[in-house]
Amino acid sequence: MKKLLIVLSVLIAITIETHAQIPNSGFETWENYYDESNTYQKPDMWNGSLPNSSLTHSYSISQNPESYPAGTGQYSLKIQPDVPNGVRGVAISNDGVDSMVNWIPQPSFPIDFRPASLFLYYKYLPFGGDTMIVNVYFYKEGAIIAQSYYGTTQTVSEWTPLEIPMTFTTQDVPDSATILFVTGVYVQHSESILYVDNLSFSEFVVGINEPVVDDTDFIIYPNPASDMVALDIELKDYKDVTLQIYTINGKLVKSERLDESHKYINTKDLSNGVYIVEVNSFDLFSQQKLIISR
Repeated sequence: MKKLLIVLSVLIAITIETHAQIPNSGFETWENYYDESNTYQKPDMWNGSLPNSSLTHSYSISQNPESYPAGTGQYSLKIQPDVPNGVRGVAISNDGVDSMVNWIPQPSFPIDFRPASLFLYYKYLPFGGDTMIVNVYFYKEGAIIAQSYYGTTQTVSEWTPLEIPMTFTTQDVPDSATILFVTGVYVQHSESILYVDNLSFSEFVVGINEPVVDDTDFIIYPNPASDMVALDIELKDYKDVTLQIYTINGKLVKSERLDESHKYINTKDLSNGVYIVEVNSFDLFSQQKLIISR
């Protein structure tokens, strides 16, 4: 049994690594961080904000004992300020102290290609109108050649996929990058909490234990989608063909009959998240994952 658990852990690590050029992108590796008289736990290759006084034990980042999607690990990152003690709600992809200038961070990890987007999962519980932001910086020989931004004041209480397109100002290939999370921009409150997990520059990380097998019986596009999806499916007989959409927890949220002229599905009423699309007929049972991201 112990050998099986070891093998499973290795498979999970390999699965995550194939998606990630970002160090410790699933926040699975944690280490002790020493600051004068205090010891904190932090994710390897990431750092946060400390209090004004070493007499106070407070840190903006902590280990959240859940991972999303299911099967990708044990932990995610929790970011929360402690305003009375001067702790800003930040997390940055830097293993040490970043000497920012005007809130512009320094390069923190190497990269050798031009990503089209940053993909991640998050939950955000704002308070008092706080705005969470995600900033992604790409550098060439220390100069910023791309800076992409996402911000929202909306409460996102369930794990939600987020894609942030990258915008480059030059044709150069970056040599380094930095990712910065903040729970509140101009003002922030100690009650605001941001959770993030499974960052990637290639695609959304998918859980390895979801009971769904992707196949070629039908194709949904675009995926991720926002307000409408199309189905590419060919059947000899469209009699009694149904399409059903479930949450990953198995809750049915949409059910429609399909025919040859009905291959577009309105998804405006679906919240951001990961869903299972099921097509069922007399001679076909097939499932695909669908991500809604706006």
